[in-house]
Amino acid sequence: MLKQTIKDDIIKYMKSRDKIRLTTLRTLMADVKTKEMDSKKEIEEVDLVNIIEKTIKQLHETLDYAKKANNAEVISESETSIELLLLYMPKQFTEDEAKAIITEVITENGFKGKGDMGKVMKAIMPKLKGKYDSRKVNPLVIQLLS
Repeated sequence: MLKQTIKDDIIKYMKSRDKIRLTTLRTLMADVKTKEMDSKKEIEEVDLVNIIEKTIKQLHETLDYAKKANNAEVISESETSIELLLLYMPKQFTEDEAKAIITEVITENGFKGKGDMGKVMKAIMPKLKGKYDSRKVNPLVIQLLS
């Protein structure tokens, strides 16, 4: 379903001649095709979300370098691409929702202290993957285990 939405949007951006968005989605679909060819099967929605998340992460890195180089064109293109790709991501959790999920997992499993950090991360990541910024999970877990 998400894959079809992206294909439909590619056609929409072709018609409107929106070069930046079109290039972003074509690059994304090329990554999807590569993944499908490697696995020799149709990609699942979870895998598509992972590819989008990875692409957004790469665009953030490009944006950081462009800001350091003061390259306004690349900054603008990267920001536009990130905004576009975020539209295809599942609804993102707020920090409070993520804290509630982490607290629930810690309580259910009886995790205590920083020694259980790895166990907590292993239990939490499947629940938050693609729905909360993975760079923010670690600090929250540390905070809640203290």
